Amino acid sequence: MNIFVTGATGFVGVNAVEKLSKIHNVFAFVRNYSKAKPILSMKNVHIVFGDILNKDSIKNALLHHEIDAVLHIAGLIKSHYIDNLYLVNKKGSQNVANAAKNAGIDNIVYVSSLAARGPSEKNTPVSHYGYSKRHGEYEFVKYFSDKNLKIIRPPIIYGPNEKEFFTLFKMAKIGVLPMLEDRYCSFIYIDDLVDAVEKLIELKNNSVKVYHISDGYEYLWGKVCDFLFESVGKKGGIKIKMNEKKAKLIAYATYFLKDSAPFTFDKVNEIKALKWCCSYENLKNDIGFTPQYSIKEGFKKTYEWYVKNGWI
Repeated sequence: MNIFVTGATGFVGVNAVEKLSKIHNVFAFVRNYSKAKPILSMKNVHIVFGDILNKDSIKNALLHHEIDAVLHIAGLIKSHYIDNLYLVNKKGSQNVANAAKNAGIDNIVYVSSLAARGPSEKNTPVSHYGYSKRHGEYEFVKYFSDKNLKIIRPPIIYGPNEKEFFTLFKMAKIGVLPMLEDRYCSFIYIDDLVDAVEKLIELKNNSVKVYHISDGYEYLWGKVCDFLFESVGKKGGIKIKMNEKKAKLIAYATYFLKDSAPFTFDKVNEIKALKWCCSYENLKNDIGFTPQYSIKEGFKKTYEWYVKNGWI
């Protein structure tokens, strides 16, 4: 199968390309050659330069190659500039969906986010990021409502090459972690997510299906901190209480870092929510998915990768 992958140089993208290229031809859609280095030497990977915000580059890429399926991963996780979230996550998705439709491709997998559903207690987005991802979903539904469209909404994703959650591993190594009281979250290890994505690409149906994924457990944040300390071999780590006020102060203090800031004001809205949890039941029913990694195993493997690759 020839699979076109957007966001191929990001955390999820690199891992997806590595997995898919073992048995498929992967056409990795990238903007920056230097960021493509992790996938350049992979067998069966073909680099296609372009940008999801450039309609012509997507159109040309899909029309000039015999593509069987599109895996859309590219997106913006956070930004101090709200318009950027909608530009990339909504408009970018619209461009990819439109180009895929015109190219006659009807097998689509869109990696969205649990933020598009929102926290469990609200079941609706609470941030602009969440709304922008929900709009991205709508763009695909608009073009593929009667086709083979599969949308997957992962919760917190962690694993090798990940740069956002990596900050917590560094803090755990120092011996200090932020503590969100009475907060519950779901997690998924990257290998499990990529396995599910591969199976969804191979799944054939004639409708829109929305899936959630997790390792099957709901974790109290204090327990997550314990697992992080354990994974880095730190005993007696300190948990510092984090709340909305402190998160806003961090957002103010790091505003000059722009999109690399640990917190944006938009993300504070997500921190206020009490429960970010979901089940993988519908994935189990449709593709037989069962997670292979517990959070303890996943954290251990992730930390070992950071050490081996000189990140820590």
